[in-house]
This record gives sequence, structure tokens and C-alpha cells, in this order.
Amino acid sequence: MSAITDFFQKIQNQIVEIQTTINQIKTSWENFQKFWDLFFTLVPWEVLLLLIFSVILLSIFNSVSPKTPKANLTIAVLLLSVLWIYFWGLFSKEISYGKVILASFYILLPLHAIGLGQWVYRFGKKLYWKKRRIQPKTWESALHQLSKDYHNLVGNAHLFHENIQENRGHLLEEIKQMEQSIQGIKSLLSKEKQTEIKNPEEST
Repeated sequence: MSAITDFFQKIQNQIVEIQTTINQIKTSWENFQKFWDLFFTLVPWEVLLLLIFSVILLSIFNSVSPKTPKANLTIAVLLLSVLWIYFWGLFSKEISYGKVILASFYILLPLHAIGLGQWVYRFGKKLYWKKRRIQPKTWESALHQLSKDYHNLVGNAHLFHENIQENRGHLLEEIKQMEQSIQGIKSLLSKEKQTEIKNPEEST
């Protein structure tokens, strides 16, 4: 009798496990649907299609010019947008240019925002070091910066002596930086001269 009870108990446990598995699959599917519903409320489905075809076209462009992936993707998106508008005009009298432009911006803005952020960072860094060179706070920092710029210039001049013309832009930039450091030392000297002129007046 106990064997029969155990047998039915096992069957009941298996049924419960199957029901639990079905409920888990159902919950996962509902969560999956909610995710995609939320995704497509934020990102139109046209963007996903444009991105897929752009990636396919990008692989072709990269085989021709592998060193310019960002420009290749930009050209692919713009080309597909033009084709989209063209074929839309063939099959419909009204063309929603705003929808095409919005779909393109969804791809192009993040793509170029990274590059723009990097450019802003490099530009800000360049301005920061330029200010530090031209307006040093102490003699030690001014002399240290001048010494550093001088050694960088001389070291790279020796390194590039066989191909100066190819690296002239880099060397000219380093000369410009050293001139800024010299300008900073001049500004410190002029400040000291002004204090020396003020001191006799204060003593009298």
C-alpha cells in the first residue's frame, strides 16, 4: 500500500514541478514581452531595421576602407536613409521625413557623441596645459615644465631626424609648447620686476 502511495506522491510531485516550470516560462515570456514593449516605446522599430541594414552595408564598406569604420557607418546610414525616402515616395504620396531623420539620429548621434566628447576632452586638456605653461604659479613648476618640454623636443628631434618632414607637425607643436613655457617664465620675471619697483616706493 505504501508503494502505491509513494508512486502517486511522485506523480503529484512531478505534476507540481511541471506546473512550476510552466509558470516560470510564462513569467519569463511576459517579462520578455514587457521588455520589448518598453524598448520599442523608447526606440522605434524603424531604428532597429535601419541599424541592421546599416551594419550589413558597413561590412561591405569596411572591406574597401577598413581604417574609417565611423565614416563608413555614417555613409551607410545616410545612403539607406536616402533610399528609404526614395522607395517610400514610390509607394506612397506622403513621406514622413521626420520619421526617417529621427531614425537616422538615433544611430548617428551616439556614434558621433563619443567622438565629440573625446575632442572636447582633448581640447580642454590642451587649454589646461597651455594655461599652466603661460601662467605658472611658482618658479619650480615653471622650470620643471620648461625642462620637460625641452627634453621632449630634443628627444623627438633625435628620434625623427631621418624623417623630419613627416613629423614636422609634431615637432612644431612641441616647439610651440616650449615657447609657451618660456612665456610663462617671462611672466614670472615681469611680476618680480613689478614687485621690485613697488618695494622702493613702499620704503619711502
